Amino acid sequence: MTAQPRIKLHLPAHMLDHGAARMPVFYGRVTAGLRSLGATVDLVHRDIYALQAGPQGADIDLVHATAVGRAQALTLGTAYLDRFHYMDPDGIFFESTLARARFRPEQIPQPQAQQFLAQLRDQYVTPRRSRHVQPEAVETFGQGHIALFLQDLSDPVERARNMTAPEMVEAVLAHRDGRDLVVKPHPRNSGPESEAILRRLQGVPGVRISHANLHDILAGAAVSVSISSSVGLEGMLHGVPAVFFGATDLHHAAVTVQRAADWPAALQTALGTDWPHAQFLLWFLRRRNLDARRPFMDRVLERITHVGGDLAALGLPSQPPEGFRV
Repeated sequence: MTAQPRIKLHLPAHMLDHGAARMPVFYGRVTAGLRSLGATVDLVHRDIYALQAGPQGADIDLVHATAVGRAQALTLGTAYLDRFHYMDPDGIFFESTLARARFRPEQIPQPQAQQFLAQLRDQYVTPRRSRHVQPEAVETFGQGHIALFLQDLSDPVERARNMTAPEMVEAVLAHRDGRDLVVKPHPRNSGPESEAILRRLQGVPGVRISHANLHDILAGAAVSVSISSSVGLEGMLHGVPAVFFGATDLHHAAVTVQRAADWPAALQTALGTDWPHAQFLLWFLRRRNLDARRPFMDRVLERITHVGGDLAALGLPSQPPEGFRV
């Protein structure tokens, strides 16, 4: 007798330890919702090589933060702000399907977008909240500066970037259009690359190195600069244009620098464009990803179907019952 297909949630070891106590809350809600609707869901260790070898029967694989890029698999991860989540067939960040999707701001109603932006500002900007813990002390930075955010070395940044972080910094230093430069190291990922950059910047006129709350830095910034940091999106909450020196799925409402020599023109484009930030945020965060503050299980079922899942075989309905929430 053929076993009923299962849904497997593939997690790194630290998330499975101690009864999955460190598993993201949203993953727990997805798991609970699928089980309540009739599916068998197993929490398993994420083995990338086994996942890339192909699906097992009709099982569905939900994979934390790793692109698998095949049928019957979806990648999960935080979509820049902790309220929103990827469940994407191709991956997250620059590997997601959003990187190739077409954004049409004229199709996003302005009143709805502005209301959504106001909600996000109430949730993140007013309390000065971010995905990573930020200092509570308030600092001021004036107006019109370039805000540059370091990420240091990591696998996603290595694969996304168009040049090294030192090359990015040198390009920005060489052409600031008379603006001050505020540089913030990453709060959780600072290594030899960032340390070398900070040594290089010590004593440079018009350069301020700061570990301040990113919202304080963004509040008066003219532009944000990074390889591919989530701060680019957070800057949009402040109306600050973003320039990326690497690949992202936020490029629809930002400028991307391919070569260091492109930076002066990129800065002018960023400053001279009337960016549709409100429409983009609504499209990207709520319409194309999952919003943990709204019912989402119907979209989970849709995405499982999209990658080849047989809902009936998995024990799932085609739609959650009316009013179903987790």
